[in-house]
Amino acid sequence: MISEKARLVGNRIKMMRLAKGLRQKQLAEQLKISQANMSNIESGRCAVTIDHLIILREILACSMNDFFVDIEKSADKSSNKGYSVEDLFKIVAKLKG
Repeated sequence: MISEKARLVGNRIKMMRLAKGLRQKQLAEQLKISQANMSNIESGRCAVTIDHLIILREILACSMNDFFVDIEKSADKSSNKGYSVEDLFKIVAKLKG
């Protein structure tokens, strides 16, 4: 079973992908994995590898910290105040429309 933190990292990857305007299939092709595997990573059904995180960092033009920032706070919803990073990515993706 995949941990809640792995699910949060997968969701963060999805939000960054959407903010960049990339389709899941496009990102999967760049990672040299299947779209089904990419879907499993984003949904938290399987964990992303370190090697893939390194490639994702380049593709998404972000730092490694961006995959993990506020993970502890997101895992504990009671301590979360204001907008989460995921909320902000959703807002940016909608604005880019």
